[in-house]
Amino acid sequence: MQSVTTDDLVEELSVSRETVRRDLLDMEALGLLRRVHGGAVSIEARSEPPLDVRSKLHVKEKQAIARAACDLITDHKVIFFDTGSTTIFLARQLATIHGLHVITNSLEAASQLQKDYHANRSSSRVSLLGGNMSVFDFATSGQQTIREISRVQADFAFASPTAIDHQHGAVNAVEEEAEVATAMLENSRENAVLADAAKFTASGNYRYCRFEQMDALVTDTKIRKHPDVARIIGERVKRFIIAE
Repeated sequence: MQSVTTDDLVEELSVSRETVRRDLLDMEALGLLRRVHGGAVSIEARSEPPLDVRSKLHVKEKQAIARAACDLITDHKVIFFDTGSTTIFLARQLATIHGLHVITNSLEAASQLQKDYHANRSSSRVSLLGGNMSVFDFATSGQQTIREISRVQADFAFASPTAIDHQHGAVNAVEEEAEVATAMLENSRENAVLADAAKFTASGNYRYCRFEQMDALVTDTKIRKHPDVARIIGERVKRFIIAE
């Protein structure tokens, strides 16, 4: 079973809604499922593993992408970060850039940045967007998150998708995360999509950024193993950056 509703569980198990809610919270904390409005879906319904697992995959590639993305940022800018393992690697590169205001829905990225800024007595600052917290990727989402994003006109937005669809561009496995990324891109002057080469063969259901909307698409050298894909996509984005 890929999904279940709270009403079905109450009826089938003959328990209260509060008991179901508490049990679903406990199971989500263990990484066994993900709660959604009105019920829950299985982790297997997603096309990517939890954030702590993703952060250990393709590390060298993500570090190279982060360094290349960091070169796109100059001092005294307001930037958005969405949640994702690659944007967390980028967060670790930002301590040397002065006067930034980083706005993110990623608890992991915000924590990393705050530690670095405090250690370096940096003039930069970080804001964590409010909203509904997901323990799957330690990020906020929902209408509160979208509203807070809409109040800002950022200089740059960085998005880390689940996959790069060869026809449609950046896609995500989770609708709520796609909505946050869309809002960030719509409320920034420039953007960059960060995707290691493995994401060009991954999949997702929720589109949020066409190639023609990308100011930059940053990937790693393994994309050269797929020269036709690299050529076609490189012709569609404004800047196609292969991080060494």
